[in-house]
Amino acid sequence: MTSAGIPVGYAVKQDFTLRPANLRDLPRIVAAHQVAFPGFFLTMLGPRFLGELYAGFLTAGSSICYVADDRGECLGFVVGTTEPAGFFKRLLARRWHAFLYAGLSRLMRHPVSVSQRFLAALFFRGDLTAVITDATLLSSLAVHPPAKGKGIGLALVEKFCAEAVARGSNYVYLMTDEDNNHRVNCFYRKCGFSLDGSSRRISGRVMNRYLRSAALSTKTGA
Repeated sequence: MTSAGIPVGYAVKQDFTLRPANLRDLPRIVAAHQVAFPGFFLTMLGPRFLGELYAGFLTAGSSICYVADDRGECLGFVVGTTEPAGFFKRLLARRWHAFLYAGLSRLMRHPVSVSQRFLAALFFRGDLTAVITDATLLSSLAVHPPAKGKGIGLALVEKFCAEAVARGSNYVYLMTDEDNNHRVNCFYRKCGFSLDGSSRRISGRVMNRYLRSAALSTKTGA
């Protein structure tokens, strides 16, 4: 097995299915995040912390969570929320003790810097234009490396956007790094997103904000 939970040499079939994620998918969602975002701050807080974060998504009524499934294997996932303005505040209020326990060892080593970056990472929503109030946040998307090149990422984005439309959203937006992230920025443009601005985080990272019509349908492979 690979560290991401997919067998070495695993061949992905073209007829993978997209289904709503559930708590049984949590270990593989965490594994996919770790592989997709190595060295990122939330990843460095560890799998227990990530488990709490994604469990919060999977159990919240405003969340949209899908996995790409092939013969019981979780090949990738997408998560987000139709209520970005209040989602993370409610999540922290409900699970603050679990987050604290999960990240305690790192917090004790670097209490000020970790707490500041944690709050910034958890509550950063991209400063979406105030006039756009009906936008769903696509918070995280990852595909296991052995499964890339099969159109899974694009399929997950389209499924996410379709669900956003079904829940009354006209727009979907997301944040991704500007620097050293050309492939990902190109991918989202292929998915129909347009650059809507940039913001600088407390850590100094410049983040691009992308926005698209939720009802847009993209047939281009990625």
